[in-house]
Amino acid sequence: MRSSVLISVVGLCLSVSLIFGAAGTSDTSKSYLWGLINIRKNSGIKYEKGYWTNRLFHRREFHEPVNLIPLELRYGIGFNGGGGKEGKAVRSNWMRYEQPVTGFKGGSFTARIGHQVELDVLKTNISYYLFNSSWADIHTGLNFRYASIFFPATLPTNQWGTVQSSWAVSKRYFAPRLLEMSVSNSANLQWFESWFLSLRYTYGLATAKFYRSPEKVYDQTPRGWGPSVSYSIGIRYILDPGMNNRFAVGLDFKHAYTKINRISDPDNLTPITRFDLSNYGLFLTISAFYGGKKTVGDVAKDYYYHRDYVTAKQKFQEFISLYPQHANRYRAEAFIRECDRKIPLQYMREGMSFDERKLTDKALNRYLQARSLTDDTTLAKALDERIAIIARDRMYRAEELLAEGKAREALSLVEKTVRVSEQARKALPRFRAQAILKEGRTALDNGFVLKALELLDRAEAEDPEVRIETGLLRYQAAIQLVTQANRVTDFDAIELAIQSLEKARELTGGLGTKNDQVLKALKEKLAAYETLETQRRIEKRMERERKAMEFVKRKKLAVGMTIPEVQDLLGEPSEIVRKTTAKGKNSQLWIYQLKNGRTLQLSFLEFILFKIEEE
Repeated sequence: MRSSVLISVVGLCLSVSLIFGAAGTSDTSKSYLWGLINIRKNSGIKYEKGYWTNRLFHRREFHEPVNLIPLELRYGIGFNGGGGKEGKAVRSNWMRYEQPVTGFKGGSFTARIGHQVELDVLKTNISYYLFNSSWADIHTGLNFRYASIFFPATLPTNQWGTVQSSWAVSKRYFAPRLLEMSVSNSANLQWFESWFLSLRYTYGLATAKFYRSPEKVYDQTPRGWGPSVSYSIGIRYILDPGMNNRFAVGLDFKHAYTKINRISDPDNLTPITRFDLSNYGLFLTISAFYGGKKTVGDVAKDYYYHRDYVTAKQKFQEFISLYPQHANRYRAEAFIRECDRKIPLQYMREGMSFDERKLTDKALNRYLQARSLTDDTTLAKALDERIAIIARDRMYRAEELLAEGKAREALSLVEKTVRVSEQARKALPRFRAQAILKEGRTALDNGFVLKALELLDRAEAEDPEVRIETGLLRYQAAIQLVTQANRVTDFDAIELAIQSLEKARELTGGLGTKNDQVLKALKEKLAAYETLETQRRIEKRMERERKAMEFVKRKKLAVGMTIPEVQDLLGEPSEIVRKTTAKGKNSQLWIYQLKNGRTLQLSFLEFILFKIEEE
């Protein structure tokens, strides 16, 4: 027996290995960068295949879309570069002139450092609002930017004046102050709940005043405008991931390129016809946004990769119900199909775990669940073999319990085995009969003879093969009844005692002279009881007839009678319904049940009968 169990379990293990493939990854968690990144190390936990791919690329594929970024504010420091020697100057072609003049290199490095303030507003996930679905967290909105230089360099206006006198203005600084309005497009890439990457691109138009006096006053002319673009990448840390309207802070590295190629110079104060600003800066960003939270779909995926396919399927179904238009709904449906395929394997593994811990009942339940769901013939064969072995072991144990006199325990074990064993189904009546016989013996031993005889009848009804055993017990019951015959006053018991004695005489061939006399006396007592019962029934019938005649002779029921007169005539009714009329009078309805199934209804007003109805 033990060897067959071992072989079965080994077979199940091999089936799991062949069908389910190699074991997945296992790890524990360790945090880096103040908890922004979690790296898991080996812990012995087995994960579903694809676990690491999911963690790296798809860990939030079922999150809520970030539908709106109402406000995003940036402040940063940048410098206007261009790749000159060691960054000390800008490229030679960054500024163009009306005539050949002494070039302006942009000044020293410090003369090209400035600050910028940016504001993005109403950045909307357009696909979410147009199609009620979002393929990615891509947002479009408006951007406003202000930029200026801290310590601008002095323009060579004196040298320019030698070419054209109007260019020889007083001391001026090249301090471009930009005001820009753009369309802002950004994409959020989020793998973790507490932080995400932000990629951003803007394009629009900028205006600039670029001549500034020593008194820090900007000249109204010359001025210009032109196109501007920017690219940035940054990281955001979410301050409270659980809120609906959430806030984030972060750092962005940005490159902006502005081309001021439309110069307005009505007084001909500058030879500059165009200048390009290539700015590089680091920005502190504060933003507010709605959405982006983890959903039950992400939770479902965690269950899936931890190989709890039953819970995962439930969670994925809940996700589809809550987010029917989600862009990754098809992925959830694919996971559900995979769960359906792998749930039998999960049940089988759980059953094997219970088997190893000798929890056979739980193991059998898991095997049956797996068997009812699987379409794989190899898996089904292994399950059938193990289920059959459990059933045989149970039936063997049930027989042992029956031999030990534990019929009720044996019956309970067989009843639990019926659903998986044809042998148990066939043997069930026999075990039921033996359990009832056991109860019958106990009742007989304790003097409950009538109860014992009832149980013996039930045992025979379950299994006719126990007639020999029930016959012997009936004989013992008859002997007890003979000894109690003179004290019997319950005539139902007398009749049962007579039947038992007669059956005992059939089994034994005779009861003996003394017992025959007792049987004869019991029959005479029963006959006397029947005569008495017949006389009693006759007297009851005559009493009913007498009362009926008296009723006929009584005063007839009529409208106008008072309540006491009706009571004397008919007695108390079956039901009385009392009401008060709109004028405050007492109203009563008396209902009598007649023998023919109909009712007699009497209506009283101020205690006087005024209506008689029969329904």
